[in-house]
Amino acid sequence: MDISKLNDTISKAKCSLELKRKIVGMKFLFTEEEFKYADAKKLRAKSPYCVMVKTAMSGYSIKATLEDFGCLASARNLGILEADEIITSGRYHSKTGLYQDLITSRNVISNITMCKHKAYGIMLKPLEEYAENPDVVLIVSNPYNAMRIIQGYTYMYGTHSSFKMIGNNAICSECTAYPYESNDINVSLLCSGTRHMCGWGEDEMGIGIPFNKFSTVIDGLYATVNPIEPNEKKSIIESKLKEQRRDDLDIIYDKNYYTGLYLK
Repeated sequence: MDISKLNDTISKAKCSLELKRKIVGMKFLFTEEEFKYADAKKLRAKSPYCVMVKTAMSGYSIKATLEDFGCLASARNLGILEADEIITSGRYHSKTGLYQDLITSRNVISNITMCKHKAYGIMLKPLEEYAENPDVVLIVSNPYNAMRIIQGYTYMYGTHSSFKMIGNNAICSECTAYPYESNDINVSLLCSGTRHMCGWGEDEMGIGIPFNKFSTVIDGLYATVNPIEPNEKKSIIESKLKEQRRDDLDIIYDKNYYTGLYLK
């Protein structure tokens, strides 16, 4: 995607959603040389991946290798560290109290998405800072915005019937590895670990979108403003459209699909 198209997509997202955190792009870096020249600052201290994501959502551009990961589960899920047998067998997680027995633990671990590659590192930065295409787009926001994004997806692609969530491995697997491996959107209710580490609000949840679908999803979001949004939100969106100097969406008040005004 060229820069002008990306900027246009971000502008549409900002007009259509009320986001308090930046939309972030995540890119895998597969070689030491690629990592060296990636346009971001290397972390100076170990950090969980979800904290890295939150840092990028605050406006910072960062990159990390295995030595920078303060959470090895995320390194495994992102394909930076290979999972050993104690992990894949379910034995490690069966001792945490998260699952009732070894068989359940093994089932959960076998279904957690881990990237099927060996990456050297990752880069995370606000989406508008990218000059090249990232791999996955990450959004943390409230359920209303998550609903709107899914409505935009459905407008373009129809029903998505393969959401994956377990309430664990939220930002690393559910929001990053799974969208990357499945080439499709996913929603996460987040997990206790990332809520503790990052201090996300209780009203926040995560969305991961493959970058190659992001523009289309936002186009769907933009196209559904009039049939879905109530007047008070339309007023806010209209003000944002003026701020962004956009004239490609005419706001229609007093009409949306659930009032029946479109059905005549």
